[in-house]
Amino acid sequence: MNEENDPELQKLLEEKAKKLAKVASKKEEQMREPVVHLDSSNFDSFINSHKVSVVDFWAEWCAPCLILAPIIEELAHDYPQVGFGKVNSDENPDISARYGVMSLPTVIFFKNGEPVDEVLGAVPREEIETRIKALLGE
Repeated sequence: MNEENDPELQKLLEEKAKKLAKVASKKEEQMREPVVHLDSSNFDSFINSHKVSVVDFWAEWCAPCLILAPIIEELAHDYPQVGFGKVNSDENPDISARYGVMSLPTVIFFKNGEPVDEVLGAVPREEIETRIKALLGE
């Protein structure tokens, strides 16, 4: 019996292929980090490649930064149309200086590559989300 002419076998193979594609897609999605680590090599292209982007300026020693980090991660999952990035200010003082970042954490909101708003300190999720929605026109 020829496998190509067996409709039942073809159907089983197609279903198996769909299941494998779903598994691969899910793994790829999990591997994609929602918050991009930015430095001088990718910062400008990142903010210019998103209509709206949110950049968290932080440092490892900064306790409020560590409090804010999971909020940024959650928002990145909830707003996939927005680019979320983080800049380690100790490792990238040039970027921090360019935007006048003097306190950590500082979250700067960009629209079409230009800074349009910012928040200082570990603020509640709603504070950041309200600004994102305003920039998205929601």
